[in-house]
Formats: sequence, C-alpha cells, structure tokens
Amino acid sequence: MKGEYLQPPDEPGGDPSNRQPPQRWPPPWPAGPLRSSGGPVIELLPPPGQHVEQPLRPRWGLAAVLLLLTLGTTTTLGAVWSLWAHPTRMVDVFPWLSPNTLRTVWGDPAILRLGLSFALPALFILLCHELGHYLTCRHYRLPATLPRFLPVPLGIGTLGAYIRIRSPIHSRRQLFDVGIAGPLAGFVALLPFLLIGVALSRPVPVAALDPAQIEAAGDATGGFGMLLAPGHCLALQLATRLFHGPLPAGTVLHLHPFALAAWFGLLVTAMNLLPLGQLDGGHVLYAVAGPLQRRLALPLWLGLGLAGLYWPGWLLWCLIVLLMGLRHPPVRDEATPLDRGRRVLAWVALAVFVLSFMPVPVREIFVALP
Repeated sequence: MKGEYLQPPDEPGGDPSNRQPPQRWPPPWPAGPLRSSGGPVIELLPPPGQHVEQPLRPRWGLAAVLLLLTLGTTTTLGAVWSLWAHPTRMVDVFPWLSPNTLRTVWGDPAILRLGLSFALPALFILLCHELGHYLTCRHYRLPATLPRFLPVPLGIGTLGAYIRIRSPIHSRRQLFDVGIAGPLAGFVALLPFLLIGVALSRPVPVAALDPAQIEAAGDATGGFGMLLAPGHCLALQLATRLFHGPLPAGTVLHLHPFALAAWFGLLVTAMNLLPLGQLDGGHVLYAVAGPLQRRLALPLWLGLGLAGLYWPGWLLWCLIVLLMGLRHPPVRDEATPLDRGRRVLAWVALAVFVLSFMPVPVREIFVALP
C-alpha cells in the first residue's frame, strides 16, 4: 500500500485528509511515513472534507481552580522549605499541610512573604514551560488542553504542571518542536530569578558533622539538627561564582526564595529533559535519532538507575518512566529528517540538560545543637 501526501504534515494544519493539489512529499513507499519497526501500518482516516482533530473547548474553570490550589500549597510549603534551608535556624514545622504548618506560615507575615516569594516565581517558571508546549501545539493546530497544575499537600507543594495533547504527532519535526519548546521556555524564564536570587543570597558558615561525629554530638551536647540544602548543578554553581566567588570550606549559600524557585525550575527542567520514553527529552531524542531511540532506551534507563545510588529519588523516577514506557511510539512521518536549525537546537537542549542536572537534588547537612 502506498500513496501521496496532499500537504506536508509538519506544516500547520497539514494532514492527508485536506484536499490540496497532489505533490510527491515525502518519497513514496517503502520510505514513506506509515512504517514502524513492526512493518507496514494501515491507518484509517476520515473521508476528505472532515476534520481529523476537533478543537477542544478550553476548560478555564478547571485550570483556574488547580492554579489557585497550587498557589496555596506552594506558598505554604515553599515557606517551610525556605525555613528548613536556613543554615543557622532550626524549626519545628515539617513540609506537609498540617494545622501547625498552616498556623506557622499564615500567622506570621514575614514567613508568608517567604512563601509567596518562592511560589510566584516557581509557578511562573512552570507556566512558561507548559505554555511553550501549548503554544507550539496551537501553531500546528494540534488539540491540547490548557496548562494544568498539580497541587499536593506535602513536599514542595506541587508535582508540576502538564498539558494533554489529544491528537497524534504527524512528523519528527512536529515532535521535536513540541518537545523542546517547554524546557527552553522554562529555562529562559528561570534565568532572571536565578541571577537575582543568587545575588541576594548570602554565604553562611556551617559546622557540618560527618557521620562519625553525629553520635558524639548527641552525647556531648543537646543533640544534632538537620538542614535541607538544595543540591548543586552547574548553572547554580556558575551563578554562585559570578556573585560570591568560590565559597570557602564549611560555608553554605543561604538561598533567597527567588534562587530557591530557580533551583526548583532547574530540577523540573532536568527531569523533563531526561532522554527517556515520552518525557520531553525522549521526544527530542526520538525526533533526532528516530528508531535508534528504542535501542538506546534500556541503557539510558539503567544509567538513571545508577544515579539512584546517589539519590533514591531517581529510583522513583525510574519507576515512573518504566510505567510510561521506555520506547517512544512512532510518528506518521518517519522519513523526513530534522533540518540543520533543529539539530542545532538539539545541542542547545543537551547544554540546558547539562547545566540543570543535579546528581543529588537535596542534600542533608547535620549540625550540632548547643
């Protein structure tokens, strides 16, 4: 079975069901688009003149409710994380929504300002990430939901945000554009908060204990406490050196809430750019390498599992990726490669991933209590 495209599918609105003057694009079968690793595929399309994708009615109410709920949870728990990350202050509130946490945060205007200074930049970064995907879908007339936030009552207060695309991707070029738009938009959005936040942060000396000293500290003093310090990544380290120079040994940078929001944005960017399955990085890798992605999937997944030796959270992420599927599904047009500009952007995405990735996103620092 073979045929002709009536319009290049990576153009906005392009689809085999649209009646346009025939043109031989891409090359005919067997190099055509309806081929997968399992052999030829017959795809049933509606009769000419009917739309393949029906436009979605935006659910503004649902998106607004989820945004407001996430603003509340990230404001409350972001304030708690700001307190826990303070190098010299011990607090008795924990990062989950409880009556004590709500009283502590919402009953003290200074602590509430900390939470808002984290939550507003963090949600702005997430929104820019998802708008990158959403606007690219609109450009290609792919039906997609509005960005939706995911509030949770513990941790940082959110699992991020998402959009749902309700139509197959036509070509590797479309897949690349949709996949890369989110991480690049989010990374650009976090840069001002990273630079301003690190500039407003201040180095603080901390007498950290190694594991052998913890037991002695518990016997000789009132005990020991634990600080939660944001992990290191190349972007954060470069910004720190720019404004504070190399930090002396035994010194921790007390992050301003803007910098803490940027750290969260960097973590989200790195997780999404992992080149696995249907994560953004998996979309980009499949768009660049095609079916080769299926052979790379297992080694890359095992490499992420090895990162779990440094931080157990990567093992949970391995499970999530496994449930999503390691191998990327095919697109309609497998034959048309990426152009030079998109290949350059693929290297930019790799650079963003290198700048954002944190082997240990959260560090535990133990200190002696007086």
